[in-house]
Amino acid sequence: MCAWMAGRAAAAPGGPYGPWLCLLVALALEVVRVDGGQAPLDPVYLPAALELLDAPEHFRVQQVDHYPPANSSLSSRSETFLLLQPWPRAQPLLRASYPPFATQQVVPPRVTEPHQRPVPWDVRAVSVEATVTPAEPHARVLFHLKGQDWPPGSGSLPCARLHATHPAGTAHRACRFQPSLGACVVELELPSHWFSQGSTTRAELAYTLEPAAEGPESCGPGGENDPGEQALPVGGVELRSADPPQYREVPLDEAVTLRVPDVPVRPGQLFSATLLLRHNFTASLLTLRIKVKKGLHVTAARPAQPTLWTAKLDRFKGSKHHTTLITCHRAGPTEPDSSTPREQSEFLWVDFVVENSTGGGVAVTRPVTWQLEYPGQAPEAEKDKMVWEILVSERDIRALIPLAKAEELVNTAPLTGVPQHVPVRLVTVDSGGALVEVTEHVGCESANTQVLQVSEACDAVFVAGKESRGARGVRVDFWWRRLRASLRLTVWAPLLPLRIELTDTTLEQVRGWRVPGPAEGPVEPASEAADEAERRARGCHLQYQRAGVRFLAPFAAHPLDGGRRLTHLLGSDWLLDVSHLVAPHAHVLDPRVALLEDGRVLVGREPGVTSIEVRSPLSDSILGEQALAVTDDKVSVLELRVQPVMGISLTLSRGKTHPGEVTATCWAQSAHPAPKQEVALSLWLSFSDHTLAPAELYDRRDLGLSVSAEEPAAVLPAEEQGAQLGVVVSGAGAEGLPLHVALHPPESCRRGRHRVPLVSGTAWLGLPPASTPAPALPSSSAWSPPATEATMGGERQVAGNVGGSMGVRGKFERAEEEARKEETEAREEEEEEEEEEMVPAPQRVTDLELGMYALLGIFCVAIFIFLVNGVVFVLRYQRKEPPDSTTGPTSPQPHNWVWLGTDQEELSRQLDRQSSGPPKVEGGCPCESGGGGEAPTLAPGPPGGTTGSSSTLARKEAGGRRKRVEFVTFAPVPPAQPPEEPTGAPAVQSILVAGEEDIRWVCEDMGLKDPEELRNYMERIRGSS
Repeated sequence: MCAWMAGRAAAAPGGPYGPWLCLLVALALEVVRVDGGQAPLDPVYLPAALELLDAPEHFRVQQVDHYPPANSSLSSRSETFLLLQPWPRAQPLLRASYPPFATQQVVPPRVTEPHQRPVPWDVRAVSVEATVTPAEPHARVLFHLKGQDWPPGSGSLPCARLHATHPAGTAHRACRFQPSLGACVVELELPSHWFSQGSTTRAELAYTLEPAAEGPESCGPGGENDPGEQALPVGGVELRSADPPQYREVPLDEAVTLRVPDVPVRPGQLFSATLLLRHNFTASLLTLRIKVKKGLHVTAARPAQPTLWTAKLDRFKGSKHHTTLITCHRAGPTEPDSSTPREQSEFLWVDFVVENSTGGGVAVTRPVTWQLEYPGQAPEAEKDKMVWEILVSERDIRALIPLAKAEELVNTAPLTGVPQHVPVRLVTVDSGGALVEVTEHVGCESANTQVLQVSEACDAVFVAGKESRGARGVRVDFWWRRLRASLRLTVWAPLLPLRIELTDTTLEQVRGWRVPGPAEGPVEPASEAADEAERRARGCHLQYQRAGVRFLAPFAAHPLDGGRRLTHLLGSDWLLDVSHLVAPHAHVLDPRVALLEDGRVLVGREPGVTSIEVRSPLSDSILGEQALAVTDDKVSVLELRVQPVMGISLTLSRGKTHPGEVTATCWAQSAHPAPKQEVALSLWLSFSDHTLAPAELYDRRDLGLSVSAEEPAAVLPAEEQGAQLGVVVSGAGAEGLPLHVALHPPESCRRGRHRVPLVSGTAWLGLPPASTPAPALPSSSAWSPPATEATMGGERQVAGNVGGSMGVRGKFERAEEEARKEETEAREEEEEEEEEEMVPAPQRVTDLELGMYALLGIFCVAIFIFLVNGVVFVLRYQRKEPPDSTTGPTSPQPHNWVWLGTDQEELSRQLDRQSSGPPKVEGGCPCESGGGGEAPTLAPGPPGGTTGSSSTLARKEAGGRRKRVEFVTFAPVPPAQPPEEPTGAPAVQSILVAGEEDIRWVCEDMGLKDPEELRNYMERIRGSS
């Protein structure tokens, strides 16, 4: 074929394009061959419902282009779930159901790192101290239960036991979780011999969880032995011989700096503040004014160098404040110092004491106002005052710690418009292990508001849907009084656009499957039952295919440094199913073409092209879009796959990628049936366009099913027992029981005399006999379960009630060959009646088709204009071509001669001599006025006159001598004529190609003497033209 097309293309204009045309045709044929080949069928699964109970926030997850998973089959289904709060107050349950059967299991506990050992609680451990000294030899660790709230009462909460390991030994202590906060603190005192003088050592901390013993505060005496691999790591603490002081430096001005303690003080405690002075300070007098509230007193002022400075203390009491004036005088000359002028040294110590009462043990602040004056001070600094607040508390507060319910958040607010909150509680850890919640005078701030926000009351962090990215370890800062703490969380944000997956993007009409619908045309009253049935049948239309819909989205966290490398939740090839979140915001753009039922099933309505859109509830922007088409092409149901279900089993397993990952797999039980065994039937329809669909996608009212068995009274309808599609089996023999299932249109839409089923299949209850292979269509064995047989077109005749109810019969009425023959004839009759009576669906022109038609019309108009222009061009320039001469095509063209002369008499005389004189050469010289047509023969005229024909060259005119321009055409020599034809006048050849005699004759005739002059003259004329 390519050789033939290449030959045709080479014969046509532009023949070298033949190989390219052949290549394009070959590629087109290859595409058609690939598209028309047998594509592998989509995998099937058992359409059982899998759902999580007592899990408030969870998602179904799947791998990209791997749904259902590879381990799913007609008799099994596997689903993966992600629990975002993996440890709620009650262990979550996973339930599998396929009516009327159901089963459930408790989700196994999480697997912890690094030992991959399951634990029943999700615990966060926070080490309060980073260093421990012999003065305070206590290691404190706070344990907090994450997840949902737990039941009231402390009986169900466990104990946490802290284990400290040092080269010198081990130490243990436990605490019990408080029901109010779900937290407790272990204060473990480290032995004194663990501290080495002059060196720093490290102790590793770990913990274990154990059941609480009897009693409100008892955790049992166990745990003194080495826990080994069962302990979960907390971190480590450094053991130092001395604790570095904790203070804060605040400049009073350029020369003086104040150093104050940065720890809370206890009532009755004595503490000191230190003033630092620059070495280049030259003033001899310095005055320090200190104003304090009641409850705080200045007891003394001590110079750091008594030999250089003296200090005088004066006190003034007021109603609300006490003022202390300290006057310092230089006592001696300044000693020379080699240090730089800007270095500072201790100058003055001011001692304070706190009163015993602070008001019920609540931490309060005592403001202290400092004002400095000395000669030579800058004028703007004389009135400056510095206020320093001292935190006074009867409790020895060690740390401020925020407690959050979860440490990671999946931000679905952009998809739903509903803000998500994570509650946060602030607690203080006291010396002795006491926990106190603080709610007043709390401040907070988010380090990145584009990822996470914090509430004004600092009791929750949240996302509202306006956030643009996610992040791992985003920081939220909290402060209370002089204590500060940070909370780090991971926020996963959806990557848009959403991925909308359809099991079939092109929905077609199912041949022979007619379902009830609105009747077209006027409704005429019917008088008989037959007419009523016919009218109802005419009101039916062909069923369109249906498709399952899933809305998926990947979730990722962006790096905090602004990079582009993303971290995906569960991995880059995992997607979260957000169908339950975005289904209320999803719709079909053109509802006349298709309809979305319950956000999960796509139903075709009429031919056309449209799309499914998901719009944001916050900004009305498009979050995802998927195109689809509904056509009036016909597909057939090739195969009915039947899976009997006599019970289901369930297995659960924990994943290793994420702590909340759970995989559930359920199987259909199809063992040997017992008497009065209820059997549910799982049906899958295989279409001729290589797609598969479960029967659950279609309306139950559109499914006319009948089930039959070879033995009488073997099966009974099971609709009352609650089965979706099932029967009650009386029992089976040793070789199993075959059930024959047929799919019909609804009763009101059946037509034809025989009412042949659309497709039928056979399912064996128990083991099929080995000697009788089940008839089946040739298909891939990967999708055919061993206990299922399918037949095409219903090779076995079945009967019974249909149209939404289960028909049952006990034996067959016809032989198999007879039934096959009559079914074929009835199917042909059915198709003919459908073609004759079915009213085609109205065709609606879409915008895309309108645009294509407009472009096609423009192209046709352009081609027509081009052709018209070509025809006009050819006709116009064809008239300007010289007429064909009587001579042959190879004869030279005649030459036009121009005479520029003034002597008319000489010209006339030369012409008279030419007409009367004998010829010089063989043949004459015919002359004609103008150039065109054949030259007429010159006839001899009257003497002294000129000829009266058109060949006359010149005439005498009255009026004297005037310049005239005459055109003369010398025709070429005609070819040899036959002897019987008369010989015409002699012709003269072209001057440029004629011989010497011809040129001489012309020269004599024109009055030129030298033939070379005429030749040169004609060459110049030819060159200029």
